[in-house]
Amino acid sequence: MIMDKKKSRDLLCVAMVFFWASEYCHAPYFAPYLDSLGFSATLIGFMTGVYGFTQIFARIPIGMITDAFSCYKKTILFGALSTTLSSFFLMFATSFVTIIICRVLAGLAASTWLAFSVLYNAYYKDDESVRAMTNVNAFSNGGKLLAFFLGILTASFWGYKIPLLCSFLTGVVSVIAVIFLEPIKINRERFSFKHAFEVIRNPQVILSSALAIMMQFYMQGTVFAFTSSRAKMLGASSFLIGVISLSFTLIQVIVAPYVGKKLLVKNEKGKSLFIGFSLLAFAAIIIGFVKSPIVYIAANILAGFGNIIINGLLMAMVVSCVSEEKRSTAMGAYQAIYGIGMSLGPVVIGKLVSAYSFESAYFIAFILMAITAIAAWPLTRRIGVR
Repeated sequence: MIMDKKKSRDLLCVAMVFFWASEYCHAPYFAPYLDSLGFSATLIGFMTGVYGFTQIFARIPIGMITDAFSCYKKTILFGALSTTLSSFFLMFATSFVTIIICRVLAGLAASTWLAFSVLYNAYYKDDESVRAMTNVNAFSNGGKLLAFFLGILTASFWGYKIPLLCSFLTGVVSVIAVIFLEPIKINRERFSFKHAFEVIRNPQVILSSALAIMMQFYMQGTVFAFTSSRAKMLGASSFLIGVISLSFTLIQVIVAPYVGKKLLVKNEKGKSLFIGFSLLAFAAIIIGFVKSPIVYIAANILAGFGNIIINGLLMAMVVSCVSEEKRSTAMGAYQAIYGIGMSLGPVVIGKLVSAYSFESAYFIAFILMAITAIAAWPLTRRIGVR
């Protein structure tokens, strides 16, 4: 029985890694690919932003249904199938409407991530939840690393469309792994609007969600959208575009032990958030005004370092301010709210690029991140977060 449980958990690990590989294999090349199809920066921003927009409305209902019927495996299978189908149809989609439908499927897939996390956590004892969540983040980053490596290897030789094939194939692996895993029974408090309201009005959850909107605004509007387009415009090869994107995730994997064990423990949370958002601001100004694509590797390293600081802190702030039985509700609400940033980032940056220039768009991103960095420290103190 113990062996069966371990095998099932291992299959879930495989499913998680290949799930995120499927979501991200084509990410660095998606905006340049859409550009090659003749779409404007405004439309590219909208098509990219639909991914986050879908999650705003899908995460909480999917979480409610999954909790109500305890159908975690089915939800996970739905997510794995959605990302696989999204990638498959994107290989042939050339019209605005069909691409939007594919992006909605990808957003629905991402909306099932909480089910992956909850089921994986159930394989551990209650006092091992921190270890379980650390592993979940590692699998997520591992999948993205695999995605970027596959993207670099394929796009460099065969063009921007081949990473979509990689997304499809890694999605198939995830689907197969999910089919063969055996979920265990999960006893969790069912969703209630009363508890959801209590969670959402918590000042710590409100602040964490607001800051997460700004973080996702930057990530989805620059790192996973127009930074690749900017690099391509300046003559970067497919290989270099892949390396630029890879550097963002690779640095997070490398510094994760240091950030978790030393930086975040020693520093006040507000100070760490100030550092994290300041790094995003510096990255934006570098990409906006330096016209050497190879320097964008350094910029994305700064952004990746900032992201892991911010993301780790905000998640910890969310789960630490509510009782254990309400943590999944808190995380679901947090993830749904930060979908606003995932939607607005590509749309706003794309509109600014179309109306003005890349320099103007990234300067606005710099200003927003700088303001957020300056505001985060006093705001965390004001609500009693140290």
